[in-house]
Amino acid sequence: MPFGLIDTSFIDFPSSVDAAYLRGLQTRSGLNFTDLASRVDAGMAQVNGGADPVMASLLAPPTTTEFARGGRSGQMVVQKKSQYTPARPQLAERTAHMLAIDELDIALGFTEDGLQEIGIDDFQVQVDAMVSALERAARVDTFVRLFSDAEVPVDGSTSVTATSPGFAGSGTGGNAFSGLYPDGTALPGGYTHYYRDTAANRALVLEAAQSRLLKWGGGFVDLIGSEAAIAAVMALPKFIASGSALVRPAQGTAEALVDTGEFVGVYNGTVRVRLPITDYADDTYAMVRSFGAFNPRNPLVWRFDPLRGRDAYVRSREMFPLAQANAMWKYGVNVNDRTGAALIKIAAAGVYTSPAFTY
Repeated sequence: MPFGLIDTSFIDFPSSVDAAYLRGLQTRSGLNFTDLASRVDAGMAQVNGGADPVMASLLAPPTTTEFARGGRSGQMVVQKKSQYTPARPQLAERTAHMLAIDELDIALGFTEDGLQEIGIDDFQVQVDAMVSALERAARVDTFVRLFSDAEVPVDGSTSVTATSPGFAGSGTGGNAFSGLYPDGTALPGGYTHYYRDTAANRALVLEAAQSRLLKWGGGFVDLIGSEAAIAAVMALPKFIASGSALVRPAQGTAEALVDTGEFVGVYNGTVRVRLPITDYADDTYAMVRSFGAFNPRNPLVWRFDPLRGRDAYVRSREMFPLAQANAMWKYGVNVNDRTGAALIKIAAAGVYTSPAFTY
């Protein structure tokens, strides 16, 4: 959603303010307003410039649709053609669940007097803090949706009761996961992609989740965890470090695809173990089927509002530009493929619980 006024792409100025006024405006402290605006715009461009490799490997291409895409977790049954009747219509389960959306808002706190007197270094500190908060929120939102088994309301209105589910096994009623494996065999009773087990069974539960994910098709199986969780995997007998001769090095096209800048090694032959993340501290794992950055088959999807666009932007509504401005972003991170990830909690007996994240 570019705005374009005075060569900025992510600042929405009031319609009553013209470009000539903005170009000629200078603060009492001697700063040109165009310099202030360009710094804000550059900060928002950084926010909108892309996701880090971990997020990109989890997310499908951004979408404006209200529903998850179809795929292998939806199963139809071939019908023999009848001479007298048409085939019965079928819908695949996965296309049925809806996608949630929400809005972020940061009040920047600039006043006219403050902008008139602020120094350029202090102004840049405010811009950097805004950029950091937005980038952090996008990363945390991605991990919250990945690790949570909660059903998320698709709309903030109390009159809307529909929810967007987590991975297989989450939810009741219309959100409960059912169907067949892609090979046509039935799912076992109590089927779920959420596990909880003790540290003594760490290897067993990791391999159970690996086996379950691989039943749903191809892609790479990646393991994401906290520093403590990844350290525990590295101590298991079936872990092989990235630098080991047992992991084939890249020659031309990377056969192993275990980049030492992203992965610490491989577990049980096919699970690429990612560098630990510091966003939480629990002994909890996410095992995901990833098909590459922003591949349509990845487990999560970023939904954005077609009227707002997919970018974060700054809205200024005071007559003095950037006074009482807000940084705004409307999107939702949702489960795209309900069979695309398995979540594992290492703890005493009980039910799966998500790690705690802070924005």
